Amino acid sequence: MSMQTASASVDADGFTRVVAKGKRGRPSRAQHHPRVAHALATKDALTTKDGDISTTPQTSVLPGKRRSGKRQQPQLKVDKQVADVKEKQLVLKSDKFRNALQPCLDVIQGFRPEEIVCYGIGSLAAQVSQWQLALVLLINEDLNMGMWAYDPVAIASDCETLDRFGVSIIAENEQAKRKVTKRTLFFMPHCEEFLYNNVLSANWSPESLSRVLIIGNHLGRYKDTQSSEEFATKSPFIRKALSGVTCTDLPSEKLLGLRNNPFAFTDTCVQLISGTLDF
Repeated sequence: MSMQTASASVDADGFTRVVAKGKRGRPSRAQHHPRVAHALATKDALTTKDGDISTTPQTSVLPGKRRSGKRQQPQLKVDKQVADVKEKQLVLKSDKFRNALQPCLDVIQGFRPEEIVCYGIGSLAAQVSQWQLALVLLINEDLNMGMWAYDPVAIASDCETLDRFGVSIIAENEQAKRKVTKRTLFFMPHCEEFLYNNVLSANWSPESLSRVLIIGNHLGRYKDTQSSEEFATKSPFIRKALSGVTCTDLPSEKLLGLRNNPFAFTDTCVQLISGTLDF
């Protein structure tokens, strides 16, 4: 079976949209995501603002296999994805990258997270998604805690790949409205603006926000890319949180020399919410 490839483009707001390309096939039921349609899927949205379920790309059944109610696991694809992520982990473990990442690691370790929740990593057939998974796995090497993930574009092979790395799958689309009960690191590279706003709104209290650390897009950039009226309407909780947000930038692709793999960490930072906010 041929592997999927991925392409990346930058939307008008400057953030990255990654689309996984694959062969068309008959629609089938994807593990963990019933009722999904056969379609190409965008990388950076967990759901639409109206709450519609996003679509996922489908994979073909290997020749000679009987169709059944369960999706056949393309084992070779899973093995290839696991090997690709491990290869990228070796790059990120280099002294050059570790030294560049150390300021971020210091913030994360000072926060002392108790779990990691990943939203929007995307299809692991995409190189960008593999780099992002490799990064969060590297971060967790020093923490050794439970990791959870959800993305509506994930198919069965993505879920199995995540399972190989000890990442549990979130069973339903939370729309990033998870209310934390423990110190939680939200790993949300290149997610949509409203998803960051949902994380903040679900935890809008001094006690809950003290348990939230976000790795994702610079929240302050949303203020700079739209009118103040639009920003206040679309993202009221981001707007209110900005006075208490401190950012530490991740190392760039240029520093890593990641030719042919742009946008994996573009505009990404560690964001700690502190200070006095208007609750």
